[in-house]
Amino acid sequence: MMAMTTVLPPETADRFRRLLLILAALVGVATAGFLLSSQPTVDFLREGPARFLPFKGDEARLFLGISAGIAAIVAAAALWRGVSIASLIVAAVALGAGFALVHVVFTPTLGLVVLAVVADLAGSVQRDRLAELGPRQYPVRWAAGAVAGVIGLVVFAAISWWLASPLFDEGERIEEDLGFQVAGMATTPTPTQAPAATATAAASDDATATPTATATATPEPTQASGMGELIAMGELIGSDSFHTASGQVLLVRGPDGEVILRFQDFEVRNGPDLFIYLTPDPDGDVHVDGAINLSEIKATSGSVNYDVPLDVDPDSFRSAVVYCRAFSVIFATATFE
Repeated sequence: MMAMTTVLPPETADRFRRLLLILAALVGVATAGFLLSSQPTVDFLREGPARFLPFKGDEARLFLGISAGIAAIVAAAALWRGVSIASLIVAAVALGAGFALVHVVFTPTLGLVVLAVVADLAGSVQRDRLAELGPRQYPVRWAAGAVAGVIGLVVFAAISWWLASPLFDEGERIEEDLGFQVAGMATTPTPTQAPAATATAAASDDATATPTATATATPEPTQASGMGELIAMGELIGSDSFHTASGQVLLVRGPDGEVILRFQDFEVRNGPDLFIYLTPDPDGDVHVDGAINLSEIKATSGSVNYDVPLDVDPDSFRSAVVYCRAFSVIFATATFE
């Protein structure tokens, strides 16, 4: 009678499992060291469940760094002697806590532990039994499982990229003209103004040669050439070492009475689901009575304008906020003076 064989020899599977667990623990400790030395990364991670922690700054950095290292070591230790229901529960709890706290950063450790469990199963599953349950016997089930697995990986990758995108994607830059001058202030010129200046210079040159052309080229005065009024202004400041920002924010009233919130010569950290708010709270609380959501953010740098509804009192606002709705995180605030 032929001896039953497993997918991998038990000794080989055991070596693979322990090697992968050692790697998982080392990667987890390296992740902990990285977090302990990088406050911007910890501030980035506060966009996830870590935002519910009752502390931030150095305390959050220490907590998240140490927790990530402990979670990796506990998971590896739980599975070191073998995979059982009890050890899987302990490892799953440790990995779940680590991933919840530091999500994307913990992915390599999580993947190595999963591979260690697969290696252990390969040392206990019989080849004949696997053949009986394999795709040749159940092609539809295996195909459905493969499709579900691919979809799951794509969704996981998409969510991971969405979470990590601020680390790589700087966002879009827009240079938008205000359309009028503000009394007592210089607004940023935009590329749309350059051709006009060139045309004026050209008209001036033509004027020297043909005086009649000068009369024809003189533009009619328009209402857009009127002066606007500055209602309030403030400096855009990031909320922490990761969510950085700079530039000016102006709340102005135009010649026609329209009210515009202008981000001028600004830059803010890119992120998911960012919106622009005006709020009566000087500290930037967007949930107080009277706070309004103006628009999804147009760009993360340059100069951009946002229309303020005519039915609100612009003098009631004390700050403008760049706010991530998906994770309830303030990216930047400009307190009006």
